[in-house]
Amino acid sequence: MDMWNEKLTRENIEAFYDMYASFAYRCAYKNLRDTTRAEMCVVDAFIDTYHKRAKLAEDRVIFFFSDSLQYHINELAARYPVINDAAPLEKNLDEYTASTMKSTILEKIDSPRFRIAEFMASTPDNKMRRRTPLADFFQNSGITVILLIKLVILLLVIAATTYFGAVTLFHANEDILSSTQKGTTKLEEHIVSVLDYLPVSINGKGDTVAADPVSTSAEEESLQSQENSSESEMSSEPSATPG
Repeated sequence: MDMWNEKLTRENIEAFYDMYASFAYRCAYKNLRDTTRAEMCVVDAFIDTYHKRAKLAEDRVIFFFSDSLQYHINELAARYPVINDAAPLEKNLDEYTASTMKSTILEKIDSPRFRIAEFMASTPDNKMRRRTPLADFFQNSGITVILLIKLVILLLVIAATTYFGAVTLFHANEDILSSTQKGTTKLEEHIVSVLDYLPVSINGKGDTVAADPVSTSAEEESLQSQENSSESEMSSEPSATPG
């Protein structure tokens, strides 16, 4: 088996897989005695190696891949102990399983989620990165950029659904307009009914003018004095009927 001596890229990841997938699968199955778990270890090891490709030199790619494969094997062996002792000790990688694992690896590394994670991790080394309490909080809480984007999209969908549901199904706009019109009508009725009790007068042009209480009382006194003088004149005239 030849040693890998190239910088790992998207263009040669398939060649790297074809070279080491069979060997990695046999090692994983020999330790786990389970085909599904062996496939999981191989896929995770290739994805980890591709994710760290920018920091790996040409002669360190295969060593990092071996360490990553051993790590995933030990993790699954500790979590799920081998109980199927009757399983064969060795198992070769068949063509169908190899094609399925390759498709899974390529689909994951080409997914938008993986690319965004790589973009977020493409900053300088952690030793050179400035740590802040807010960054530590998000890192420890498990909140990611993808999760925040999904929450924003969910809130927008809920708001749009609520608005259109209220307008189309429950006719909220019509209820608001009708209640507003009813309130205006009732207010006008109350205002018109109390106009008779207000000190206002309506001129010929339809304008309301407030009446002056002083001038009104003076006019009433003048009219009363004219009536009294008229009555006195009538009583002082001589009678035309002979005595």
